[in-house]
Amino acid sequence: MAEVLITLGVIGIVAAMTLPGVINNARDKQFRSMFKKQYSVISQAMLLAYLEEENVYEHVDWRVMSRYVCKVGKNLKEKYSGLKCEELSHLPEDTDPNNGYIDRKFMWHKEGEWFDKTGKPLGTNSAFLAYTFFLPDGAMINFNSINQVFVDVNGMKNPNTVGRDIFYFVLLDKSNTTSFFKTDGTISVNGFACPDNCIKLTNDNYQEDCLNGTGWGCSPMYILD
Repeated sequence: MAEVLITLGVIGIVAAMTLPGVINNARDKQFRSMFKKQYSVISQAMLLAYLEEENVYEHVDWRVMSRYVCKVGKNLKEKYSGLKCEELSHLPEDTDPNNGYIDRKFMWHKEGEWFDKTGKPLGTNSAFLAYTFFLPDGAMINFNSINQVFVDVNGMKNPNTVGRDIFYFVLLDKSNTTSFFKTDGTISVNGFACPDNCIKLTNDNYQEDCLNGTGWGCSPMYILD
């Protein structure tokens, strides 16, 4: 009987040590599939907004593209928005939403409440926090750092971690299709929050960053590889 109890105890300890890892791996696979879906859906919504605007922007900067950003949210059938899009639709497109046209109830993660893959708390430029849409399937997207889009595939739910449930992509100048790098093969992710909260990715280092770094490199790795 004692030997049986010892054996069961060992099995219990091993299970307690390995089960969280198994669960996290399963969740990460699910998050990865969810990002692939969101990347496709959001890219199509952005392309449709371009066609509706009949305009390819010479320089992509969300701060002067509020009408376009709101059309993307509409195409995604957003449930909630940090932008007051109905009011903005009657104003010049370069109107800064931060001048009275935002809803602070629906914003991107607060500073210190989301993390990179190493566990470091992150923040971003406050000017972009309201450029956020909550989608019917629970995902949250944020138009950030001039031409970047952040996606949290399960919204405010944990783990709120880059490379697990938070990802990025970009829209380049004079383009209506999405990408992960500039034409020179580099990108400063979360670039408006440098130097503390940004990372420079390249065509050569994104895989290493996904596996052993901040996790931002998982975004191109999961789509391109």
